[in-house]
Amino acid sequence: MNEHDDHAPANMPTPEQVAARQLRLLRQGRGWSQQDVAEKMQAYGYQWSQATVTRLESASRPIRLNELADLAILYDVPIAQFLEPEISGSGLGDPGALEREIQRLELERDGLRGSVLEADAAMVSLERERAAAAALQARIAGRLDVLTRLRTGSSASAHDSGDQ
Repeated sequence: MNEHDDHAPANMPTPEQVAARQLRLLRQGRGWSQQDVAEKMQAYGYQWSQATVTRLESASRPIRLNELADLAILYDVPIAQFLEPEISGSGLGDPGALEREIQRLELERDGLRGSVLEADAAMVSLERERAAAAALQARIAGRLDVLTRLRTGSSASAHDSGDQ
């Protein structure tokens, strides 16, 4: 057992288990048998058999880094995909469940895009209202200033005329 296993939570899969599951899902997704994978990896210079693939997919044999790199090339996926655990309980190993999850996420994304567009429109409207309110406030302040001066001027005039 490696150091990672000693410190990982009991319900957390090891990196080998994650890679094993991803390897199996990729193989099944392509409709390949374990023998097919073994033969395809022989083209990369490996002496794999169907039993090798079985051990890799069960995480009973560790996967070497160079093997992982070549498997990523074989499946045309980034190496990181082999290290990304499946969302617990999602059932994404099932192609139908995967398709439903994709559709659900696309709907959620589209809904969020609509919300963002609505928020943007509301922000534009709010900015217009703020600009209109600021213009009105400036007009009122200007008018008050003029009227206050007139009142002060007329009071002074009235006061001046009262002295005569």
